Amino acid sequence: MDTEAGPTIDPKDAAILRAAFTAFARYGLRRTSMADIAIGAGMSRPALYLHYAGKEDIFNALVRTHFERSEKAVLKVLATAGDTVDTLLATFHAIDGDAMEAMMNSPHADEILSADTPFTQPAVQEAHTRITGHIARWIEAGVADGRLSLEGLGASADEVAATIMATKFGVKATSKDFAAYRAAEARVAAIFGKALSKRNDGG
Repeated sequence: MDTEAGPTIDPKDAAILRAAFTAFARYGLRRTSMADIAIGAGMSRPALYLHYAGKEDIFNALVRTHFERSEKAVLKVLATAGDTVDTLLATFHAIDGDAMEAMMNSPHADEILSADTPFTQPAVQEAHTRITGHIARWIEAGVADGRLSLEGLGASADEVAATIMATKFGVKATSKDFAAYRAAEARVAAIFGKALSKRNDGG
């Protein structure tokens, strides 16, 4: 969940989201109060309630904002020609943004990252689908210009992209900390990158 304000976010909303991100990482979702967020954002609780109905509403907004920024970052990565493995790993890091490290290193990581509702929001699911589509189009473009190959994979670009995304998010559940998560992401990028590049590697 990226906490940096973007050009389309109201400054007050940006301040609220930054304060909430800090509070959630420090206290966890259950222990964080609207008063904590209001103090961090430099406003009163009544003023905070003019923007958001409650802390769950704020957390949902954090997740939505994160994925909006992630999609833009992914597009930039995929538009830059480079090694297949490096591009996939950079794509994973773009999806994570700066927030993943803070969240996974938080003593409340399990509580925060196991919250389901924010990730089932239509806007978040739609962003996830678009990101998967961007990866599929990148694969298709690579196949078209001879850099990549789907030969032997028994799957379309869309199916491979969906599997990449499922695996990338799946390793989070089994990683004990951020360092382990980053290492797992690197393995996933290497596996899929080598598979897609096998024609160029002589495989």
